[in-house]
Amino acid sequence: MSTEKTNARLCVFDSGIGGLPFLRAIQEEFSFLEINYVADDAGFPYGTKSPEAIYDILFERIRRIRARLDPDILVLSCLTAVQIGLKDLQDAHRSMHIIGAVPPIAAAARESQSRRIALFTTARTAEDAFLDNMIARDAPDIEVIRIPAQDLVEYVEQHLPFATPTSAQASVEPYIRYVRDEGTDRIVLASSHFVLLEEAIDGLLAEQSITNVRCLDSRKKVLSELHHLVHGECAMFAEKQNPGFFLTGDRQPAPSYITWANRFNLSVPQLL
Repeated sequence: MSTEKTNARLCVFDSGIGGLPFLRAIQEEFSFLEINYVADDAGFPYGTKSPEAIYDILFERIRRIRARLDPDILVLSCLTAVQIGLKDLQDAHRSMHIIGAVPPIAAAARESQSRRIALFTTARTAEDAFLDNMIARDAPDIEVIRIPAQDLVEYVEQHLPFATPTSAQASVEPYIRYVRDEGTDRIVLASSHFVLLEEAIDGLLAEQSITNVRCLDSRKKVLSELHHLVHGECAMFAEKQNPGFFLTGDRQPAPSYITWANRFNLSVPQLL
């Protein structure tokens, strides 16, 4: 079923601020949608928690999102949430479209000339059978090198909004060195948080004159799925409001969240 109305409500949900590039891409493509963003600051990080704990967290958070925001469409930009809860959440909330951001392993495999691709993941995701199945299905004849980078998730969440370009490049340099040494030519940014480091990665690759390596992430696939669901046009001269920004915790937002809100033109963070 597609959403024909121009005032359709969409919510992007992530374990933290990793979904902000997804929100921006959706805004640019579907300017007529009413969009909210929910960062699970109370549950962050997902990458170090057990599947059982994350499963319970997801169902509680989606219940709160529906009660407060009542979205027509929910985008799960966090891969860990997709791995653990997407199918069951879709079954439990059939009246709401739920889209999961899935890493573009197949696209990376098609593009790779070296037949070796790198997969930047969280600690938990790297060991999950979900990725085993995706790799077997989408890249059976490609060597996929999983690179757990849990420390980058925390870096992005708390430090990146205040970092200089040089500092951001320094944070990814050990991982890019590993990518180079392993001879991979495609990097799949499997965690949403890593998408926020794309500029730093591209800058470092350019500085080192590495021209054959390219990053891929899930935004293109999410937009493609939305095009199947959403149809409408933005009313001319309609006044656009900044997306709402909601946090799941019960404390005042950390300075990093205020900075991220300003950078992505979100409303002042509110408690969900």
